[in-house]
Amino acid sequence: MNRKNLTAAVLAGLAGVAGIAGTAQAVNINPDGTGQVLLYPYYTTNDGNQTLISVVNTTEQAKAVKVRFLEGFNSREVLDFNLYMSREDVWTAVLADSSAFGAEAGVPHLYTTDSSCTVPYLYNEASTAPGLQAFLNFAYSGSLNDGGPESIARAAEGHFEIIEMGTLVDDGEYDFATWVTHEDGMLDLDDCLKLTEAWTEVVNDLDESGIWVQEAKANDGCDDPAGTDDGPDRACDQAYTGTERNSGGLFGGAAIVNADNGTMYSYDAKAIQGFDRNDFGLHFRPGTIYPSLESGDELTAYVFFGVPQNQAVPVTYSDYSVDAVSAVFMHDYVMNEYVVEDDLNAGTEWVLTFPTKNFYVDPVRMTLADIDWPTTGDCSDDPDEDAPPCANFARQPFTELFGAEDDGQPLCEVVSIQTWDREEQTFEPTDPDAPILPPVVSPSVPPEFGCDDFGNCPTFFQLCHEVNVLRFGDQVVFGTPEIEGDSLLVTVEDEFSAGWGRIDFTYNTRIDQMRTDEEGLVGLPVTGFSAYEFENDFAEGGDVKAYYGGLFGHKASVRATTPARWPQD
Repeated sequence: MNRKNLTAAVLAGLAGVAGIAGTAQAVNINPDGTGQVLLYPYYTTNDGNQTLISVVNTTEQAKAVKVRFLEGFNSREVLDFNLYMSREDVWTAVLADSSAFGAEAGVPHLYTTDSSCTVPYLYNEASTAPGLQAFLNFAYSGSLNDGGPESIARAAEGHFEIIEMGTLVDDGEYDFATWVTHEDGMLDLDDCLKLTEAWTEVVNDLDESGIWVQEAKANDGCDDPAGTDDGPDRACDQAYTGTERNSGGLFGGAAIVNADNGTMYSYDAKAIQGFDRNDFGLHFRPGTIYPSLESGDELTAYVFFGVPQNQAVPVTYSDYSVDAVSAVFMHDYVMNEYVVEDDLNAGTEWVLTFPTKNFYVDPVRMTLADIDWPTTGDCSDDPDEDAPPCANFARQPFTELFGAEDDGQPLCEVVSIQTWDREEQTFEPTDPDAPILPPVVSPSVPPEFGCDDFGNCPTFFQLCHEVNVLRFGDQVVFGTPEIEGDSLLVTVEDEFSAGWGRIDFTYNTRIDQMRTDEEGLVGLPVTGFSAYEFENDFAEGGDVKAYYGGLFGHKASVRATTPARWPQD
């Protein structure tokens, strides 16, 4: 077997063991690793890499699950579908470039040999070949162009999410739970296809459509009962028959594998509990943007504050449930190690993912989610003659809309980085009037903000995308490319060969004060990891060059502007 053609058959080894926690009455990251929502901060099919993915249903209930892949520039969808899992089921797949399947290179694909039910049924009914489905660029090209690259190459890096839509039940007339259940390790294809039929729409003939389509079109507020409108309409896309409240208990992981280098970087998905408590779940038609991270009904998050508070504190938002999801990822600092030693041919890359950013910086996404975005001036279709100009802004805590520019220069989220070596040495200015400001980061912020009162000299730079890859030194780990003049890559040059760094997300350059969300949490909603790669020389008399890789999750801190949030001793 060709090493590059890794199949989903090897993915079973990704399934681990995790504790099962009950659903909390607020959004929280479950430290035991199971939840209603799984967030995977990174995938790539660039530079010979393949991303292996798995999701496990640890419960005794069959489940309806949304699987959604989002490109890294602005989190526009590149593929989504409904997955229907049997009780105690595992679903696996691999993401790879089209060259891995004998086609012309350049198109990322999903490939699965897993027979678990999907709608559409990818294993046997995919558009390209059984089990093979190409990523699509429709959501960010043509009339939907957002100012970023339009080519399919943009879809080769990003992140993805898996959202439970509800538990499946039999109701006597429709045996949905039974239809997705494996018997003796096998799945009856005819039973699985009944779920496809339930979502099959006969245009202009609602009575001949599947039961879930009929039910969705009959919802209060659906203005398209005949099924002639192709636009997203939440009221016309949600079904209730055969689903009950989410029970959680999902866990998953991913591994980035490079067969040529012999490396594998694996990580666990972030598991969110307390996302939704709707009695009928969040079961939506495949091919829509629903459910999303804004679809839950919980406005309160449990945020853990470390030393000296050492407790989880409820933080409640007034309008949008995605704010509660963002809250559990809010950090003022993110920290990790790096190694760039020449003798080891060592390279380090940090992945920094903002999993909810598009709900704050993408006007199209915000509009579809019914989120009001801040403006100044009269933004009506017919403003008064003397009205001030209308300007649109990103929502807190983000400061700039995706693709914003000023005099041709990109406007993004300004952050800073400071590094130390392994002997706690950091950079100090040699001249207070003209301090040295290493490390050097590219692309950097035009103004230099200088050193603090303690002689610490962080370097300010910009993060422009939903997924950002920081490369320390010259060695490549994931091979992030430049696409149409833009890239997810940020390069960091440092005098130290090894040490640790800290990224500060607190400084809000727009209003020249601390960056906070609407409830006073400081920083930005961020997650990710650091990946190292080392290369040895050929062993004496040998013919094999060895590569070694390791992945380590980011460490972080949490801060709020209102210390009175927690009880005082």
